[in-house]
Amino acid sequence: MDVSKYNTTDAANIARKLSLKDPFTKETLFDDAGATVDIFVYGMVSDVSRNAQAARDRKYGKVSMLDETRASQAGAEFLASITQGWSANLEGPDGPIAYGKDAAIKLYLDQDWIAGQVLEFSRNLANYDPKLWGGSASGSAALPGSTPSQTSKLSAVEKP
Repeated sequence: MDVSKYNTTDAANIARKLSLKDPFTKETLFDDAGATVDIFVYGMVSDVSRNAQAARDRKYGKVSMLDETRASQAGAEFLASITQGWSANLEGPDGPIAYGKDAAIKLYLDQDWIAGQVLEFSRNLANYDPKLWGGSASGSAALPGSTPSQTSKLSAVEKP
């Protein structure tokens, strides 16, 4: 059996859509128009994740040695680094939250239930299975019908 077809890094290098779930009922969240509220996340074994982990370790040292506040900050920065964007219908009390690294850090610090879902999603390699996305690990795309280069060019507002 050719095990090279299971290139987990290539599969995880393509950000995939996480549809947020209600933290209490686990039901998928929908906006008033019936669209899911989505975050696009790279997998834990992706190059993006490995680079983010290395940057976190350089900045903070061993995360297990940090106090709770610094550990939360380090975690939020890491999650922001593996977040490619989110749907335009992700809102806070003042309306839509424009995607950006600082906004992502704030979101993950303020909404630990979202941070938990992003972390759990990124750790589950099944979410990056190329068979779910209509391609091979090296040629699949986050959005059906698009290529990785097209997907990377989409802004958070343009993504479904």
